Amino acid sequence: MDLFVGQPVSVFSTKWLRRHSASLIAFVATLVVTAVFLFVAAKIQQRYTTTMFNNLAQRQAESLREFVQNDLDYIGSGANFFYSVAPEDWERFEVFARHTVASSKSLIGLQWMQKVYPEQLEQHIAHVRETFPNFIVFTVPKDGPKTEGYVFSDGRPIYIASDIYPRSEKNIELLGFYSARVRFELILDDIFSTGRANVSDKVRLLQDGYDRSLDKTGLLVYHPVFDQRRETLLGVVVGVIRSTVYFEELVTKTATELSLVVRVTDLGFDAEDDPILYQSPHWSNIKGAVVSKVVSLPNRDWQVEFKLERSLSKWDRAVLMGIVVIGLIMASLVAHVVNLQTREKQRLNYMLNEKTKELQFMVDHDSLTQLLNRRAFRHDLTEMIDKQVPFSLIGFDVDHFKQINDQYGHLGGDEVLVEVARMISALLQEGDRFYRFGGDEFGILSSVTQPKELSCYLESIREGIEITACYYQETPIHCTLSIGAAIHKDEDVEELIQRMDIQLYRSKNKGRNCVTIAG
Repeated sequence: MDLFVGQPVSVFSTKWLRRHSASLIAFVATLVVTAVFLFVAAKIQQRYTTTMFNNLAQRQAESLREFVQNDLDYIGSGANFFYSVAPEDWERFEVFARHTVASSKSLIGLQWMQKVYPEQLEQHIAHVRETFPNFIVFTVPKDGPKTEGYVFSDGRPIYIASDIYPRSEKNIELLGFYSARVRFELILDDIFSTGRANVSDKVRLLQDGYDRSLDKTGLLVYHPVFDQRRETLLGVVVGVIRSTVYFEELVTKTATELSLVVRVTDLGFDAEDDPILYQSPHWSNIKGAVVSKVVSLPNRDWQVEFKLERSLSKWDRAVLMGIVVIGLIMASLVAHVVNLQTREKQRLNYMLNEKTKELQFMVDHDSLTQLLNRRAFRHDLTEMIDKQVPFSLIGFDVDHFKQINDQYGHLGGDEVLVEVARMISALLQEGDRFYRFGGDEFGILSSVTQPKELSCYLESIREGIEITACYYQETPIHCTLSIGAAIHKDEDVEELIQRMDIQLYRSKNKGRNCVTIAG
């Protein structure tokens, strides 16, 4: 019985293996090839992600450095104000600072800390109170309360906040402040020895209040102002920077490319107690590759660390899982071929669209001046008449253009036409359309339909050309325009053009360089 039961199973197994041996070999071979392909693809993706990671970290660190350097330059321009103007004009600091602060998203204020000796203190207070009546000199010692008056016993000069921008109520309360801390003394020592600007560690901005529980979200940049001989320090321009803007910008740019987290550490002096300038919320919980870059500032370095959450993105893992599920090399090859074909088709479509746009532009525009041509003029003029849009037709040409061609050649004449087109384009009112009919003949379709307003408008164009020289090979060429205009009054195309031509000829008969408008 045992042999009877066992024989059919053995025979069945042998036949099944023989029948499906090729399939099994192909299946195993496919699994091996798939495994190799999967391994290679994973390594390539990891290498590509690592390269992208390093490149992104380098770009973002450089971007952060440039962001800070831009603010240093803006603050330096504020220091140059005090260096370049007389002391009696220092009161104009607010006007200059307004434009400087408006140029930066992170620079929130500028203040002028003037150097004052103890014997000059009363005179300085009286002078500042002419502008700020509630001006009081005070300091805030480290771990101490606000203290009014001069606190040193050795007669050293102090640097008093004597002007500030913006002059908000909260900022004006800061006027009269001077620093009595060691940190500021070290900054002065560095300024005297190097003459460079100094960047502080992160600070709690006085603009936010005096509560020590407030977050430290600011940086101070101390830019020295020396006298003309660069021997005597007159004071310090302090730029107040909201540092969170830097790191929000950094995180925003980083988040758009790879799944990274960021930490910025201050390596400079006096930052040991709280060196972390910024840290992504989940930095400590993520175990991934870290790339560290150093951003060098004038007197301190920042270490910017980027941590990659995972070596493979969600898309990469999906691709690898797809390879495992599919398990066939041919499917990948077909997908690759289709992908190449799709990309080639998109490229050809893009080239075709660009060529179509280029040809359309050439059909409607003058090749020399890039203005709309006569064909476009006819189309626009007919359309405006059909739609009964109020408008004026203006025609003009360059006076004595043949003489310009004869004297400077056709290249010189072409340069004059290009310059005239450029200057008039800058003088046109919004919505007006500018055309070149051919040669030195030009036209404008303008929305200005009041005679006086139109006359002033065209006179401004005529005068603008008259007083501005065109240059050809560094030789100034002066030219003028004869301008004729007609306000549309229910005429058809040809009648309106004829009315405009009559006014143009009248301008020429008057001696050229003038404007004539149909009554």
